[in-house]
Amino acid sequence: MHGPSLPSVLKSKPATHDTTTTHDQLIAGLARITSPQETPIYICAFQDCNRLFPSRERVMLHRKRDHNSEEDRDIITWNE
Repeated sequence: MHGPSLPSVLKSKPATHDTTTTHDQLIAGLARITSPQETPIYICAFQDCNRLFPSRERVMLHRKRDHNSEEDRDIITWNE
């Protein structure tokens, strides 16, 4: 039996403000700041795909396989 899962591509929607988390909860560690070195994120923005990947190489493998393209533009990242 498998647990809950999410599709690899999620539909976008407007962001909402968190009105329930308290300052004490933030201090306790329910959230923390990360960095590009600690959490690499690459997003395939080719034809509004918006799938997430841990490296540019993985995005390019995905592009070749799923989009039949070797185009290296339209990649969103904070790592470069």
